[in-house]
Amino acid sequence: MKIFNTIPSMILIALLSAVSALAQRSASLTENAALRYWSAFSEVQDSGITDQQAKELNAILDGTAPYDDLKYKDLLEKNTLALEIMARATSLPNCDWGLDYGLGHDVPVDYARKALVLGRLNVLYVFHLLKTGNKDGAVRALAAGLRFSHDVGNGGSLFATVIAKDLLTSYLRAVADALRLEQLSAGQRSQLQTAVARAGEGLDWPTAAKHDLEALRGDYAGNSQTSAALTRIISSYVAALNDESKLPALDQEVQGAPQELANVIPNAKRILEQKQDLNNTLLQTRALLQ
Repeated sequence: MKIFNTIPSMILIALLSAVSALAQRSASLTENAALRYWSAFSEVQDSGITDQQAKELNAILDGTAPYDDLKYKDLLEKNTLALEIMARATSLPNCDWGLDYGLGHDVPVDYARKALVLGRLNVLYVFHLLKTGNKDGAVRALAAGLRFSHDVGNGGSLFATVIAKDLLTSYLRAVADALRLEQLSAGQRSQLQTAVARAGEGLDWPTAAKHDLEALRGDYAGNSQTSAALTRIISSYVAALNDESKLPALDQEVQGAPQELANVIPNAKRILEQKQDLNNTLLQTRALLQ
């Protein structure tokens, strides 16, 4: 009879374990910054711009044109909620976009496009806050933007990583502008030092490239020669992004691959140039913060 008496206890233990696991999973979901970022994307208003406006915006972000607060003030006011949601989300420790690379070419990348829009709006918001004398707010927005930009590239493809890089360099230029043009307090400079140091952890270019190249597997599953060439290219590509001196070996693998495969391999030299540009901008910004 004892065995029958223990069954209810065993069921209770199993139920409690299941509840505990569910609670832990729910907690991890609420701590996922990506979910909050999606909420911010849904609140973005009037983000569509003309080609001419895009050129003007790019010039501002590149530092080759001045920021005109009268032109962008209303747009930023409409997007205050989206920017606040994004900033609050950057305090969360994890960001998982939930990408399923088993989908191959069909892995969604729309989140990266939305992130580019929101990230650029936040850069303009930094300039707006500086114009209005709100230095504390501007520093907070800069720190949030740097963290957000890094999160955009987390676990993503080369497309998402390049977008993350573009956003990071825009924020680093904005940090440099704030340091040159504004009299920041010691506390404000310290906040920026911490934010830039975190951004300096870098983007994972090799993993992003591997994701993209592995997505080609399905296209050549029935061709053993091309599939073997792809395997060699993936190994060489990752090695080259970790060590630029191995770029010639990668070039040799690509040139020796079947033409149909060679034509779809991303240009590793350009990726390395993007990586180096970000590193240079980081070094320049850190020097200003010393």
